[in-house]
Amino acid sequence: MQNLLAQFGYIALFFGSFLEGESFLIAAAFLAKRGYLRLDVVMLVALAGAYLGDVALYYLGRTRGVGILWKFPQARRYYPKAKKLFNRFGIWAIFITRYLYGLRFASAAFLGLIKMKKREYLPFAFLSCLVWAVVMGGLGYVFGASLEALIGQIKHYEKIIVALIIIGGLTFWVVRKIRSGKSAEEINPDE
Repeated sequence: MQNLLAQFGYIALFFGSFLEGESFLIAAAFLAKRGYLRLDVVMLVALAGAYLGDVALYYLGRTRGVGILWKFPQARRYYPKAKKLFNRFGIWAIFITRYLYGLRFASAAFLGLIKMKKREYLPFAFLSCLVWAVVMGGLGYVFGASLEALIGQIKHYEKIIVALIIIGGLTFWVVRKIRSGKSAEEINPDE
C-alpha cells in the first residue's frame, strides 16, 4: 500500500495542484508526516502543478482574450474582484490571489488578458507558487502531527482522515462551481 500511495499520490497531487489544489496538498503533506510520501517531493510536485496551471491560464487569457471569460462562468464571476485587487495592489496581487479561493484562475487569466509582460508575470507567479507550496505543505504536515498527537494511534484512522480532507475539498469546490454558474456576472473588459 505504501508503494501505491507513493506512486499515485504524487500524480494526484500534481493534477490537483494544477487545478486549485489546497486539499490535495494538505492531504499529501499529511501522508508525508505518516511516512508514505516525502515532504520535499510533495512541495516540489505541488509547486510544479500550481505553476504550470498558472502559466497555462495566463497564456489562455493572453491568446483567447475576453472569449475565455465567456467560456468559464467562474472566471466571469471573479473577474471584477481580480480587477479590483490588481488595480489596488499591482503585481503583488499575484501573491494575494494565491490564497483566495477562485481568484487564482481569474487572476492568471486576467493578467494574460491584459497582456501583462511575461518577464513580470512568470517570476512573480513562480515565487507565489513556491511560497504557497511551502506554507500549505507545512500546514498539512503540522496538521498531521497535531492529529497524531491528538488521536495517538492515528494509523487506524489515516485513510478516513485523508478521504475526508479530499472529499471536503472537492465538495467545497463543487458547491462553489455550482454557485458561480448560477450567479455569473456580465463583464465589460473596457471598464
